[in-house]
Amino acid sequence: MKQNCWEYIQCKYGPESKNPCPAAVDTTSNGVNSGKNAGRICWIVPYTLCFGKPIGEFAEKRRICFACGFFDVVKKEEGNLFQLFKVAQGLKRSQDLHSTIAKMEHLFTIHDRLHSQFNLKKTLRAITHDARNITGAQRSLVLLVKGDPPALHGEFRLRGKVHNVSISLDDTSAVGHAAFHNKVVNLRDLYRDMPKSLSDEKSKLPDVFNMTFDRQLDCETHSFLAVPVQSSDRRVIGVITAANSKKGFFSADDEWFMRTYAIEVALAVEKQKFLQQSISVLRLASIGETVAGLSHCIKNIAHALRGSSYIIKRAIESNNVRDIKAAWEILDRHIESLANLSLDVLSYEPEATGDEKASSLNDMVCHVVDLFGEEARARAITLKTALSKDTDQCSFNRRGIYRILVNLISNAFDACPLSDGIVVVSTDRTDEKTFLLSVSDNGRGMDEVSKAEIFDLFTTSKPGTGAGLGLPTVASIVKEYNGKIQIDSKSGKGTTFSIYIEEPS
Repeated sequence: MKQNCWEYIQCKYGPESKNPCPAAVDTTSNGVNSGKNAGRICWIVPYTLCFGKPIGEFAEKRRICFACGFFDVVKKEEGNLFQLFKVAQGLKRSQDLHSTIAKMEHLFTIHDRLHSQFNLKKTLRAITHDARNITGAQRSLVLLVKGDPPALHGEFRLRGKVHNVSISLDDTSAVGHAAFHNKVVNLRDLYRDMPKSLSDEKSKLPDVFNMTFDRQLDCETHSFLAVPVQSSDRRVIGVITAANSKKGFFSADDEWFMRTYAIEVALAVEKQKFLQQSISVLRLASIGETVAGLSHCIKNIAHALRGSSYIIKRAIESNNVRDIKAAWEILDRHIESLANLSLDVLSYEPEATGDEKASSLNDMVCHVVDLFGEEARARAITLKTALSKDTDQCSFNRRGIYRILVNLISNAFDACPLSDGIVVVSTDRTDEKTFLLSVSDNGRGMDEVSKAEIFDLFTTSKPGTGAGLGLPTVASIVKEYNGKIQIDSKSGKGTTFSIYIEEPS
C-alpha cells in the first residue's frame, strides 16, 4: 500500500485529525499519484503543515518540498505516471495536453516580463489579460483592499465603459467572502443550480454570489472564480477574479493558475510600496543634497539683499531717487533668483518639460558665477569664465542649466586646494544644435575607480556633507537634452566636467 505524506512523515495532521493539513482535505486532488486527497502531491498545496506550521505557497516552499525524501519516494513509485503539478487531469486528447503545456510555459515567463514593469496599473492590466487568456475567462479583475473601513476596490471595462467597483469584506458577495475567509471561491452554474455551485461540496458556506452587479451592469455571470491575494506576511491585500469560463466552469487547473497570478499581484503591490518608500527617501535625500549645493548661492543672495536693503534705507533718508532705483533693481533680481532656487529645492524631478525659452547661455553662466563670487573670495578661489560668442541665443530650461552649474561649481570648490584654487566655467558651440558647458578646477582630481563610480546614486566623496545625488542629478538633466558628460581627471591634476547638450527642437 502506497503511503500518503502524513503517513510517511507521521505528522499527525491526516484527514482524521482535529487540525488536518490542507493536503489531507484537498478532495480536488484525490487520486493524483495514487494518493488520498493531496497526500501524494502535497508540494503543490499551499500552507501544508509539514513542520507543524504553514510553510507557504508553492513558489515559497518548492525548494523544501523538492528536497524532501517523500517527494523522491513518490516520483520513484509512480515512474512514468508521476505528476509534478496538478494540471492536465482528465485530459484525453493530445491537443488539450499541448494547450496545457503551452499555458504552463507562458506562466513561467510572466514573472520575468512583469519584473521590468514599474507601473502598478499597467502590471495589473497585464496580469488580468493573461489570466483571461489562460483560463478562458470572459473577464478578469483585481480588487485591492483600501480605505478605512477597509473594502475591496477595483475597476474594469465592460462594453467600452470603465466601471469602478467597491465591495465589502464580508459574506454578502463571493469576492468579499474570499477575502474575509482567505480562501478560494469557485462557483459554477450560478443561475441554474446555486446551492451546488461551490467547488468544495463539504463546505458549509452560504450562498455567497451577489447578483446585484449583474443587474446593475445588465450581464450574467455563469461561472466565477475568486482567489485571495496575500502579502508577504500572509495578510489578504486583495482578490483576483475570473468570470464566465468558455468551458462553462473553472477547473482545478484554473485554480492553480489563478493562485500563481495572485502571487504576481502580491509581488507587484509590494514592489509598488517599496518604490514609493524609496522615492520618498530619495526625494528627501535629493532636497538635502540640493540645499547643501545651493547654500553657496543662498548665502550670496542673502548678502546682496542685505547690501541692497542698506543702500535703499540710506537713499530714502537722503531722498536719492537714483540710488533707490539702482538698488531696487539689484534687490528685485536677487529676490527672483531666491524664488527660483526655492522652487528648485521643492522639485524632485530634474527637469520639467515645456519650460524652454530662448536666452543667452552666457548670461545664465554669468548669473550663477556672480552668485558664487563672495564664496570664492572667502575661500581664496579664483573663479573665472571663458565664454564663446556663439552661445548667445539658445533655448534651454533655465532651472536645469542653473542646477547643472550649481552642482558642478559647488563640487569644484570642494575639490580645490585650501589656497590658490582656480575654477573656470566655459561655454562653446560644437555644431548647429550642440553646446558645450564645462567646469574645470585645479583640485585633487580622481582616480579611475572614483570616475567610474561618480554617477552612482548615494556615492559621495564628501561623507557627512552630501547625499551623493548631485552628479546623478546632473546626469539626469543632461539626459533630458540627449546630451553626454565627459570627465577629464587625474589624481592631483584637477578635474574638468564637459557637458554636451542639444538644444530642443
